[in-house]
Amino acid sequence: MVGYRMRILFIPASAPSHYFPMVPLIWACRTAGHDVCVAAQPWGESVVVSSGVSMVTIAKDFDMTEELARHRQRGPVESEPGAPPPLYQTLVNAQVRFAMEAASDVVSLARDWRADLVVADPLVLAAPLAAAAANAPLVHHLWGPDLLRGSGYGYPGCGMSPDAWPEPLRELYARHGCAPRTENAVAAVDPWLGSMQIVEIPSRIPARFVPYNGTGVLPPSVLAAPRRRRVLVTWGSMLVIRDGIEAFPVADVVKALHEHDVEVVLAVTGADRRWVPSLPPGVTVVENVPLNAIMPSCDAVVHHGGAGTIMTAAYYGVPQLGVPATRDVQTCCARLAATGAGIAVNREDATVDALASAVATLLTGDRIGGAAVALRDEVLAQPSPAEVAARLTALTAGALG
Repeated sequence: MVGYRMRILFIPASAPSHYFPMVPLIWACRTAGHDVCVAAQPWGESVVVSSGVSMVTIAKDFDMTEELARHRQRGPVESEPGAPPPLYQTLVNAQVRFAMEAASDVVSLARDWRADLVVADPLVLAAPLAAAAANAPLVHHLWGPDLLRGSGYGYPGCGMSPDAWPEPLRELYARHGCAPRTENAVAAVDPWLGSMQIVEIPSRIPARFVPYNGTGVLPPSVLAAPRRRRVLVTWGSMLVIRDGIEAFPVADVVKALHEHDVEVVLAVTGADRRWVPSLPPGVTVVENVPLNAIMPSCDAVVHHGGAGTIMTAAYYGVPQLGVPATRDVQTCCARLAATGAGIAVNREDATVDALASAVATLLTGDRIGGAAVALRDEVLAQPSPAEVAARLTALTAGALG
């Protein structure tokens, strides 16, 4: 496929944490000579552009965080026997609403820009409309365990029969002349390790996870060799927005770590700095510093269980303690714990004593360190972003004849 040049449209879901896993493939596609454009909501005007990629803003007036909060404010709702739980139904309804708000924008962009390939987060239900408008293949880009397919309830375009799709979504597809399908994508790029997946994914393309956690100005202390063992503590960029700071017991984690002779580094966003409690000596707080800049100097990490954080630590062979509060990150941490490279303590069980015991095991157990190195080797053995870009080129050339 030497000399085959494509226009590739990437469409992430409504959060930077879902865009970051796409960036290494985006760079690989650009390096291979392809034209790349990202369709994202207003948050991308800083996040996407700072990654060195051009973008077009879509669904300017839709706020996914507000949409999800509006559903939660309605209070608990009893589900029918066999029906998806209310929280899952809320997710589907919010994504259908996003599709309705984004459809005309992504369809116009894909058609006018003449995209040859659309790569999208499987959450984005408007992506098949864009691919159909450009007569281009659609490829899904995963970010962690395939929770949509593995939910047991299905998700439109990810194993769910079109007959079970929400009626507003079927109507939207009909207006755009796009047939709903059980499988919307011809393939799925998966940077989450196959050994940690929770379900078989049709036409899966394994991809090496390469850490990208945004950009920032690095304080020299982050790059300097630590005088003592260094433990990183972080709770991600979306946790406080979605679930509140109570979802991560930062004070108890720091207290548990303080019993050991370690240097503790708290990595937070600028917006989350106000949630940091009073800290004992030996604790450093860094703001807006990418995790991949800090992680190589760390002996362990304690986090909220996000897929990106787990895989960044895995890439560097760092032992992990996950303290997940919600079902999605509980699944991520359970799969990590099964490898032996980390420990999971669910938020409701995270007493000071439980955290102290887990921290002691993390810092003193050779088994976890060895498993973390093995997990790193497994990550590095996956196909590189450049190899995946070449495979997408061949796939697209074949699809277009």
